[in-house]
Amino acid sequence: MKNILLTLLLTTLSFSTFSTETFPEINNYWLRAAPPNASMMAAYGELTNNTDKDIVLVDAYSPAFNMTMIHQTKIVDGIAKMLHQDELIIKPKEKLVFKPGSFHIMLMHPNFKINVGDKIKINLIYKNGEERKVQEIWFPVEKR
Repeated sequence: MKNILLTLLLTTLSFSTFSTETFPEINNYWLRAAPPNASMMAAYGELTNNTDKDIVLVDAYSPAFNMTMIHQTKIVDGIAKMLHQDELIIKPKEKLVFKPGSFHIMLMHPNFKINVGDKIKINLIYKNGEERKVQEIWFPVEKR
């Protein structure tokens, strides 16, 4: 009986590590509408770490697209390049901004036609040691 109670307690503690307050606050999030038949779109927003620990963003996934990556646009020798980001660390009380010409979530090869006004689910994936946690966000498609 003690072993069962201990197992339940440890399971509860491990789940509490991933409570919603460990996710960053996300604001001003949107997905840029693309021309008809476009094979790529980009998502933007602001992630604010309101905790006292680093939050590490390691990936993104959307069931609406065949491929999703986190990129940073940089000008190299006068040419804009998109650089894949393996992880982005959001320090305590700091903000990570995804905006045109900078960090963004690149969404490639949509599985269906996406229109202005639609809402597309994007899962942001964070790591805590070897464990992963997912924050589900519904991004509105906007023409900006």
